[in-house]
Amino acid sequence: MKKRNIYVHQSQELLGLFEQAGNSAKVMCVPIDYAKKDHVVMFCNGHGDILRKPFPVKNTPEGVSYLIEQVSRSCRYHRITPSHVYFGGEDGGSYAENFANTLRTEGWLVAGVNAHDAKKQRENIQASTDRLDLMGIARMLLNRRGNCCPAQSGVYRNLRTLVRHRRKLVVMTTEVRNRIHTIVDRLFPGFLSERKSSITPFSKSSLWLMENRFSAPQIRRRKRQTLIEALRRNGTPKPDQAASKLQEYAARVLNTPAEYVATLQLSLSQHVKHYRCLQENIEQMEKEIAVWLAQTQGVFLTSVRGIGIILAAGVTAEIGEPTMQKPLNNLTSYAGIIPRITQTGGPEGQVYTGKVAKRSNRILKDYIVQSASHLGLHGPDELMADYKRRDATRQHADFGIARRYLRMGMCLMKTSQVYIPGRLRKSDVKPEERAGYYLMSWPYLRDKWRKAGALNTAFEQTRPLGKWRDMVQRIYDIKLML
Repeated sequence: MKKRNIYVHQSQELLGLFEQAGNSAKVMCVPIDYAKKDHVVMFCNGHGDILRKPFPVKNTPEGVSYLIEQVSRSCRYHRITPSHVYFGGEDGGSYAENFANTLRTEGWLVAGVNAHDAKKQRENIQASTDRLDLMGIARMLLNRRGNCCPAQSGVYRNLRTLVRHRRKLVVMTTEVRNRIHTIVDRLFPGFLSERKSSITPFSKSSLWLMENRFSAPQIRRRKRQTLIEALRRNGTPKPDQAASKLQEYAARVLNTPAEYVATLQLSLSQHVKHYRCLQENIEQMEKEIAVWLAQTQGVFLTSVRGIGIILAAGVTAEIGEPTMQKPLNNLTSYAGIIPRITQTGGPEGQVYTGKVAKRSNRILKDYIVQSASHLGLHGPDELMADYKRRDATRQHADFGIARRYLRMGMCLMKTSQVYIPGRLRKSDVKPEERAGYYLMSWPYLRDKWRKAGALNTAFEQTRPLGKWRDMVQRIYDIKLML
């Protein structure tokens, strides 16, 4: 029978530490209120008895050494085993990361505490001082409420850093594109509409034209043959027709006054250079993301049709190590894809279903919902059918498929298996049918990693996908060619 506990949000690492100690008095909790210059630290045992009153610790290497020395002295004085000591503080800014990571490298258990929850544990909600904040953190830690593992260290931490950095670059790219649109609307209205100008927006030809003496009168006065050759070099299909349509359209638009043209052209050329730089950075980040994703269990998400490297990496980076993650119900709430429910008036009372909670991991929510949308358009047949059914019955199809995808993805990552349709999961399916499916889906999986430039990295024999490939080839006696 499955065990149940009312403390579903407690950390398994902290619970295990208390169980090993056997007695809460033999556990030392070290809450830390992080700051840029001086942290505030306190020692207490598992019962909440203060072993040492709050004192400052420098945010320096010397401060780390001093804190460890004081913890060791207190352990000897109170006869506490050092392995039964744990630290914790609010999930703070970058100024505190090196301090916490240094403690982790020294072998200490360091937990992260949610600042919103810690605030509710203060003695005074209206006031905020270092001592009050420290007491709130201490109560959270003593209640075993802390995050010790998922996506906080190792490969998953590096993957999360790269994914979030790429996300910022994409936002910056959108800002630059909007500024380019604003300037182009004055120099050459409608140029960024392919229907009007026959030039694909932000293609190589589009960027080349905007970077060099760009305005409607100047485009109209260019030699037709020179323009055709330039469009051909930049990959425009049917450059002769495109050049003709472009110059004809340039003769029909409103022109900006000549006194403003030079200034606008200078601004536009700089924005185009910025845009090119951002695109190069994003391409480089995507290659690095593919390399790091290949080292995690998240590679198996790419076996689902419609899920690419970036979506799989985004979900994997925010979830972290799947075997150390909380139950699926907690994870759906953490992702913000489950509605809030209100029910009162006894067992027969009516249940009210509201909107999803605003408090969630919005980055994970974004990637999960994007994945659900892709599955509804390009995913496996059974998922596309489920998406259409939910949409036809006026359900929130994106959230419904997102929950199903999260459940399915966690299973794939934990079992180290690629996606298999439901009809092939039954026990009475012949091995030849599964082998045929692997041979059919293999080119799609291989091409995803080839386009990302990480084919050999992903299918190394020591990597998760490489191990899966070797296992499938041996079991089904088939050849999955790279």
